[in-house]
Amino acid sequence: MKTIYLIIIAILLVALGVWFGKGLNTGSVTNENGSAVSVIYEPPVPLPDFTLTDHNGKEFNQWKFTRKWTFIFFGYTFCPDVCPMGLVDLNAVYSDLVEKGDLFMEKFKVDTQVVFVSVDPARDTVEALKEYVPYFNKAFIGLTGKLEVIDTLAHPMGVAYRRVPGKDSDGGYYVDHSASFLLIDPLGRLRASFPPPHDPAKVAEEFRRLRDKYTEECCRTSVKLNYISFGGDEDELDCECIDGKVKCTDAEAEAEAEKLECECDEDGDLACLEE
Repeated sequence: MKTIYLIIIAILLVALGVWFGKGLNTGSVTNENGSAVSVIYEPPVPLPDFTLTDHNGKEFNQWKFTRKWTFIFFGYTFCPDVCPMGLVDLNAVYSDLVEKGDLFMEKFKVDTQVVFVSVDPARDTVEALKEYVPYFNKAFIGLTGKLEVIDTLAHPMGVAYRRVPGKDSDGGYYVDHSASFLLIDPLGRLRASFPPPHDPAKVAEEFRRLRDKYTEECCRTSVKLNYISFGGDEDELDCECIDGKVKCTDAEAEAEAEKLECECDEDGDLACLEE
C-alpha cells in the first residue's frame, strides 16, 4: 500500500513539475507505448548561481557544470524506494557509458557526471550523504546545503517536493518529490529531463543522441573568447596564448579563464567555452 501511495504521489509531482514548466518550449522522444523517454527544452533553461556542499565537504557551485554533461536527481537518504530505484537506474546508465567508452567525449574534452541533490538537508548532512551516495556508485556526487539554496536551484527545473508526516509518532516524516532525471549541458543549462519510469538502456541511448547533437553548440572554441556567465550578460575576456601558456591582462580575467578551463590548443590558439 505504501508503494502504491508513493507511486501516486510521484505521478502527481511529475505533473506539478510540468505545471512549473509552463511557457517553456519543449519537445519529447517517446517509447513504443507512447510514454516519454525524454523532454527536450528549446531553448535550454539557464540555472541560477548557487553554492552547496558535496558529500566530501567541498564547495559545489554552478561552475562545476562547466565542460560536463550532468545528470541531476533530487531525493533524500531516508527515501524508502523511489530514490534507491532512481540511483540504481542512474548507475546502470553510467555503467553503460563506461562499458562502451562513452563517458568522456574526447573531441570536445567533455565529461559526464551524476549529481544527487538532497531535498531534506535537515537530516542529510555531509556525513549522511558520504555514507549513502557512494553505495550506488563511487563516482556519484551528493549535495546538501541550505534549503533556500536548494529551492532556488530546483524551481527553474520544475522540481517539486514537500514534507509529509510519517506514520510513526516520533515526529518522522517523508518528503514527496519529483522523480525525473534532469540533464544539464556543459554551459550549466537544463537541456532535457527523463521522466519515470526509467529504462536505463533507453536513457543512455537518448543521452548519446542529445550529447552528439548539442555538445558542439556548447563547447565550440574561439580566439575571441567571449563567454556567457550564468544568468548574466555576455562579456569579453582579455587573455591570449603566449609561448603555449594562457596569459591574461588582470587577475579577474585570469580567474574567469581558470573557471572556463581555458587552454592553448595545438595551434597555439586560446580555447574556451563559447564564442
